[in-house]
Amino acid sequence: MSASPAADSCLANARDIATAAPGLRAGVLYRSDAPAPGDQAPDGLEPWPPRTVIDMRGVAEKGHDHPLATHARVVNIPVLDDAALTGAQARETLTSLSALYTHITEGPAAAALVRAVAEVATADAPVLIHCSAGKDRTGVLAAVIEALVGVSRERIVGDYVATAAQMHGVMARMMRGVSDEFREAALSQMPAEVFDAPAHAIEAVLDRWDAEGGVAAWYRAHGGDEDTVAALRGRLLAD
Repeated sequence: MSASPAADSCLANARDIATAAPGLRAGVLYRSDAPAPGDQAPDGLEPWPPRTVIDMRGVAEKGHDHPLATHARVVNIPVLDDAALTGAQARETLTSLSALYTHITEGPAAAALVRAVAEVATADAPVLIHCSAGKDRTGVLAAVIEALVGVSRERIVGDYVATAAQMHGVMARMMRGVSDEFREAALSQMPAEVFDAPAHAIEAVLDRWDAEGGVAAWYRAHGGDEDTVAALRGRLLAD
């Protein structure tokens, strides 16, 4: 593993879920932004590479074969494609993370998250979960997993907002290969929340689960089962 990989050749928003709270087992579940061809092994993730990758990006977000496919089983779970957002719904999600996360946690998108939880609970580890930035779809899935194994609300929010400090690097990676003029024009049109991970966004998800009887009730309502939760807890909770 390189001690100081170039900024554009290493994941910008990668961390072990175990850093979210005491009592979580390290080296089992990682979260990140999208891997790219030529990436070096990220610092702090051991062992690497993962054996299973859950890619939550949509078809339109992928410009090449998954760069970890030669090392890992890649499971494609396109959460937002499954949500099939159109018209006013799609426009709303561009301006409000709370609105986006509401759509992610209902209907077909919620069922996609439940499928991802089952993979995390049973697939060969370490498992990497990612979308494009590692913030929205990944952040919500991480919150689901953390809540199901008993991580506190404060710690779940803390893990989510930790991404804010990495967004400059994430955007730099996402904008590689485009002209300065295009980059400036594209970034100027994006809502400020796109570049942030504000606590209120994930708190809206946690509030929704509380209103529905807790995350376990939400999980069961969208196809989850107790055996999978037990397997998830057995895998992620340290002795």
